[in-house]
Amino acid sequence: MPEPRERTDGPITLRKALELDSARVTFSSGSSTIDGLLEGGFKTGELVEVFGASNTGKTQLAMQSTISLVSKGFACAFIDTEGQFRPERLASICIGRGVDPSKVLSAVYAVRAESTRRQTEAISSLARDNSLGDCKMVVVDTLTKNFTLEHAGARLAGKRQASLSVYLNMLSRDAFLHDRAVIVLNRVASVVTDGNDREVDIGGETVRHYAQKVLYLRRSGTFVMASRPDEKGREVRTRITELGLE
Repeated sequence: MPEPRERTDGPITLRKALELDSARVTFSSGSSTIDGLLEGGFKTGELVEVFGASNTGKTQLAMQSTISLVSKGFACAFIDTEGQFRPERLASICIGRGVDPSKVLSAVYAVRAESTRRQTEAISSLARDNSLGDCKMVVVDTLTKNFTLEHAGARLAGKRQASLSVYLNMLSRDAFLHDRAVIVLNRVASVVTDGNDREVDIGGETVRHYAQKVLYLRRSGTFVMASRPDEKGREVRTRITELGLE
């Protein structure tokens, strides 16, 4: 596994910023359909939001992306706020795709974050911990659960959004300085517009302010429809199988 990149936590020159950008790594999401939407796949240095209702394949997508990343010799960290991280599911996807699960599982690190404080500490520890090898991806599953639990209700909406913004700023900074792809999986809420229900991502514009790309997944019968809300009018169709999203 490659040696960890030199990490820069202080001010950097514009020349250094260009050097960081030129060294970015693009890796497949494990789905050719999704890769087309993401302009080739996920890219280090970027924060991408993936949102949708339950059972639309968000976690599956993150897991199969992990396989692509590890195959390039890198490591990945999952920040699990739901208590739903299933290494056995990742192993089964590996086997189905002809990949040695022991190789992948040994390069994936999981942190159980039951509070916003623990979520924040996890990012800080990633920046300090050299034992992870060359960690090129951080997955937060899910982004907003702890924030909505700790700051519930309309009265605390301002505090909730402010706290979420601080956390997203940390993630975005980590992605840029430490050359990592950050994938935040997010829940949805239903809103009524012109008499019609539609799904929106929790956190809304606060999340969009920091995300370079946004991916929306929704069920349509046996299919999963994927779209980029930041690029209106483009939607593709895929399926969830034992191998993940096609």
